[in-house]
Amino acid sequence: MARISAVVAAVAVLTAAVVAQGAGAATGISSSYAVSGIETSLPTNNTSTFAGAALGSGGDAARWRASVQHQALSNCPFGSGKSCAITGGTFSLSSLDGAHLAGAFVNGQGSVTPISQAPGCGKQVFGVRGALATSAGPAVFAATLTHYRIPLFGTCIAYFATITNGSLHLMA
Repeated sequence: MARISAVVAAVAVLTAAVVAQGAGAATGISSSYAVSGIETSLPTNNTSTFAGAALGSGGDAARWRASVQHQALSNCPFGSGKSCAITGGTFSLSSLDGAHLAGAFVNGQGSVTPISQAPGCGKQVFGVRGALATSAGPAVFAATLTHYRIPLFGTCIAYFATITNGSLHLMA
């Protein structure tokens, strides 16, 4: 019984140390984040909305949201070598410790670039990179956008989209 009590006490001390260390690491907005997420609604008027989770370089966890305005993707078809310009939009990040970052995509300082498209109505992969003007100074958002598609009435329809391999880097 004494051995079990000693193990429980040791686990409690280690847990308290880890929690205290994590609490100390998560203060404010980090200088960079790894981000991932999903598209949260159907694109409307060349505006796509996303939300997801982020992990900061300072150890803080956060949630983020973005609304990205861009040229029509028909302006940069796969195989053309062209990118579609990001023309505006908003970005926000809220750290779980209460810190906030708000920003806007800078018109003309970003793009959506076709990378690959599976045959038929297979998935489409795009690179997304955009400059942000934020409450903490300039930043860059970059990610891989994947559209998952199905055929419907003779056309390919995207039914789901993910953001992976994403990053947010504050420049200041």
